[in-house]
Amino acid sequence: MTAHPPLQPDDRTGVFTVQAASGRNQDNLKRTIGLPGAIGIAVNQIIGGGIVSLTGVAIAMTGGGVSISYVIAVVAVIISAIPYASLAAAMPTAGGTYAWPARLIHPAAGFGLAWVLALGKTALSLYGLSAGAYLHAINPWFSPVWVAVSLVTIFFLANLAGAVVSARFGFVLMIIMLAGFLTFAFYGLAMVDWQLYPEVMPNGLVELLSAAALLSFATSGAYGVGELGREMKRPGRDIPIAMIGGTAIVGVIYVLVALPAAGVLPISEVAGEPLSTVAAEFLPHGLWIFFILGGALVAIVSTMNAELLWGTKALLAASDDGWLPKKLGAVNKRFGTPHWLLTILYFIGIIPAIAGVDIDVIGTASSVFVQLMFIVVVISSVFLRYRLPEVHAASPFKLPKGLHFAIAGIAVLMSIYQGYLLIVDFDLRVWAAVGVWILLGLIIGIVRYPAVKRTLAGRKTDAER
Repeated sequence: MTAHPPLQPDDRTGVFTVQAASGRNQDNLKRTIGLPGAIGIAVNQIIGGGIVSLTGVAIAMTGGGVSISYVIAVVAVIISAIPYASLAAAMPTAGGTYAWPARLIHPAAGFGLAWVLALGKTALSLYGLSAGAYLHAINPWFSPVWVAVSLVTIFFLANLAGAVVSARFGFVLMIIMLAGFLTFAFYGLAMVDWQLYPEVMPNGLVELLSAAALLSFATSGAYGVGELGREMKRPGRDIPIAMIGGTAIVGVIYVLVALPAAGVLPISEVAGEPLSTVAAEFLPHGLWIFFILGGALVAIVSTMNAELLWGTKALLAASDDGWLPKKLGAVNKRFGTPHWLLTILYFIGIIPAIAGVDIDVIGTASSVFVQLMFIVVVISSVFLRYRLPEVHAASPFKLPKGLHFAIAGIAVLMSIYQGYLLIVDFDLRVWAAVGVWILLGLIIGIVRYPAVKRTLAGRKTDAER
């Protein structure tokens, strides 16, 4: 295993961090995110990707069982989030999905995961196309494709201004968004005829579980908080609270919204449709507009905001270790943002929308990437106990050994099964895109690995002086 420099406790946070050596781009990141901001990022990230973008797709798969699929997805995500949060609390860092497996398993494992997750930013098109569908419901003049490109562009530019603006703005968006969805739930639940509620498993148990696997992407957004360890004031405390608590809170909201989403109109009228379709049935026109603008659209754009906020962190850490040219990961000293990496993710995010890829295809592929991430990070959390026992012992949030092993085993098996359910639905375009991206990553990895070894060896020598 390639050597890494020893970890040192951070005087500001009281826990160990993956230390930045002199000249590393992560040094320019600023600690500005507190607990409210972290919870806001978690809630924004979860709600936007799920209840807005994929509920209609899940209803098409499992009818009235969509709320059960959400419960299954939330429980599965929380199980994986527990060891995930324990690792993030013990080793808070920017780009944890790279830094943790790179430090605890092998540098190549970190780069491989970071590279695959970068392709997952195609989900920006998912959110943009969903926003276009909601605006199209208000006025057919709006084109979903151009709405997608425009919104991704706006939030790409906004995030160039830095995490301070982004986190504070995200918290305000969260309050507006929750008001919109609670309005939907309050009016919608009153309109449900529970005696005539649709069948829970019209297409069988496998489709119910497949819907839950799809919705794992919709319910797993809180992991983005773990990528922001270097920008959080108290990461050891705030990361577990934001990840686990945020997921549980949003899970309740999901169920409250999913019940009327499937239970007011016939399934044939809501399957594959945005929530605005069923909302028009029971919301007064003014509240219907508020739900679309203040609930659905705010959820979508706040998710874009959160995705771009944390999405570059893993590639930034990989760049610091030599996997990518250092200039590619350069951080703007005024705003503290990696502008070139943000630009790369911007183009990854708009290409599927321009190419005409369907929402369900993007959602399925993104969900597989999430399952892979959970597998690697959960395994890394177990490795922490043996690779860095002093770091594990100093963590403010750690699990008893037996419980840790049990939860990690269950989480990995669930992710493997959910990944299998999703992969069988891949079409040729998805396989081609993933294959080309992985091949490109392999070429980069082979070419750059000697530079990575030199970088890590030099950093270890500097740390031991």
